Amino acid sequence: MAFKPAENRSAFLKMGIFGFQGAGKSWTACNVAIGLHQCIKSKKPVGFIDSETGSDFQVERFKKAGVALEVDKSRAFEVLAADMREAEKNYDILIVDSITHFWRELMQAWKLKRHRQFISLRDFGPLKDEWSAGYTLPYINSRMHIIMVGRAANVYEDVEDSGGEEKTKSIKTGTKMSAEGETGFEPSLLVEMERVFQHDGGRYAREATVIKDRFGVLDGKTFIDPDFKVFLPHISLLNLGGEHLGVETAQSSEALFGDGGKSVAVRRQQQQILTEEIEGLLVSAFPGQSVKEKKAKADIVQVAFNTRSWTAICELWPEKLLAGKTIVQYLCFTLAKAQETQETIPEGTDFLPWLIRQWEQQPLAASVVGK
Repeated sequence: MAFKPAENRSAFLKMGIFGFQGAGKSWTACNVAIGLHQCIKSKKPVGFIDSETGSDFQVERFKKAGVALEVDKSRAFEVLAADMREAEKNYDILIVDSITHFWRELMQAWKLKRHRQFISLRDFGPLKDEWSAGYTLPYINSRMHIIMVGRAANVYEDVEDSGGEEKTKSIKTGTKMSAEGETGFEPSLLVEMERVFQHDGGRYAREATVIKDRFGVLDGKTFIDPDFKVFLPHISLLNLGGEHLGVETAQSSEALFGDGGKSVAVRRQQQQILTEEIEGLLVSAFPGQSVKEKKAKADIVQVAFNTRSWTAICELWPEKLLAGKTIVQYLCFTLAKAQETQETIPEGTDFLPWLIRQWEQQPLAASVVGK
């Protein structure tokens, strides 16, 4: 256990903006970047990873604001991953626009390399691993403010058709960021942009709806033609200038699945092996089905596990089974030796107390009890 007193260790803005064409995604991202640059008094340029030439149309805005802008143009995921590793050295603020292209390019590269026309379900495991290592973890953990822009995609669900027949139809139930399926979950501030017609003004405006704000101060709020200031209530609650801790990546659960691991699957396997070995010891010592032999096996099990229920024994942790196996093994050996030397072995109700005494007199008993 490594619990510590809770503190805010999110020192950098991790923002996501998504929407359909013409919704004002890139414009809003640049608004936030320029305003944030001035707010934190950054002396570094703003970095822009551009997959659709959007940076070209923002150059003059940055010049007027007195903020230097540096751009890398590519749609290759490999370039994105390399930029994410290096950007922290040169920038306080990074814009990624649009993240959608990089996910599509990664899938396309996978298909080309394997001469495929489609992505199968089994392909998504390694693709998601590559995406997480190259983009998601650097996005969360890097010591810089990152504004991620993505295209929108409709979300559909199958529902029963109200026509009375047992049929289903797909209906639109919402929208999401078009990228790897869990990308939209990563930002602490997620905004959906829409192009809406203002009837009172007779013009189209860009409307921003805060889909997610982990601080809760902006959650669900809507803004028209948003600038940096509307997002300041969220940004001001960040641990700006302080220590940043995203997600711990050094720890691993790999040991669960190795020899002696503690995963459920490994534990079940160990339980099965040990219970079969215990059963084998008992059958070897008492191969018959007489009442006397059945009682002997039940009494040995009682001494070893303090229960006569085989179902309960099968659910014990491997450590308990191993300790019990030691007792079973010793008592079976003791009985065999007593029979060879023709020692008098009590029967009936006296047999169980005799077994207990035999085990308690064994020097090993003190080290096994309590395991």
